Amino acid sequence: MSTHLAVAIVADTPQRALAKARSLPPQVALVEYRLDMMTVPDVALLAAQTPLPAIFTCRPIAQGGSFAGSERERKEILLRALDTEHLVDVEIDTVGSLTSAIRRWDRVIISWHEFTTMPEDWETKGKEMRKLGPAIIKLVGMATSEKDVLLPLAWLAKVMHPAIAIAMGAAGVTSRLLAPRFSNAFLTFASLSRASAPGQLPVHELIANYGFAQIANATPLLIMFTPHPIPWHQVRQYRRVINDHLGQLAWLLPIPVHAVSHQLIMALRLARVHGAFRLPDTPLAPTSSSAPIFAWQLSNHNPILLSDSPTPERIIAFFQQDHPA
Repeated sequence: MSTHLAVAIVADTPQRALAKARSLPPQVALVEYRLDMMTVPDVALLAAQTPLPAIFTCRPIAQGGSFAGSERERKEILLRALDTEHLVDVEIDTVGSLTSAIRRWDRVIISWHEFTTMPEDWETKGKEMRKLGPAIIKLVGMATSEKDVLLPLAWLAKVMHPAIAIAMGAAGVTSRLLAPRFSNAFLTFASLSRASAPGQLPVHELIANYGFAQIANATPLLIMFTPHPIPWHQVRQYRRVINDHLGQLAWLLPIPVHAVSHQLIMALRLARVHGAFRLPDTPLAPTSSSAPIFAWQLSNHNPILLSDSPTPERIIAFFQQDHPA
């Protein structure tokens, strides 16, 4: 299964939401209409005129959304959405009261969000939600550091059905970027003019700069740890050199981080990342060691480390050891 690129649409009217959906680039496969952010959500209009398959979401304030009406009103909106042929995101705390009205469980995304911390037991929660019979399980936590991306990606690596796993926030961006590397990752979200959740990347930036289309099948995929903002001129320079030496299927993905932890390295290995490196002037080091490390060869059983200050040629030679052009 290919991971879909989905864009969350934030608009105050259905008409404006549809106009935004029609402006999306062709790489986008799904559009999420945030009904809770519309003054008067018209589900029928959206379902009939959407240019792309849709996800309908109506999130209450208590779940990080904007719907300020009564719970009865919100459920009526969800019921209208459930009568369409599109996907509907229903929170785990809500789905029980709608069970009798759900005719098409293959159109239901059951979601669970933790907005302050990263939950620990993703597998148990996912199995509990899967028993209800939805098409897709969605688990979301809040990343407080880069190491928090390990838990959602480790769950994606094990799950045997379509799933969505997200570490929200700036520290969790890696979980959004690497989702296409997992066979059962149903989608990764991007934003258009306004993000609907912390950490969403703008869709045009995700496609043009990060290379969404290249990430899934990159051979090899290399990671450049960078400061924020990302030095895109250096990324492009390295990409040219990497393609020249490692082939046109090679791809370099920049990830801005503050520290390189053991958990982050484990997450990259689960995503089948061949290697990662940092530029000499990027002040990053593993949190468990004071020794400077500049590159990590991750495709070996035991990661190989490069502690010499590298030149571009040294970096390429280091990664060519197990991946000849």
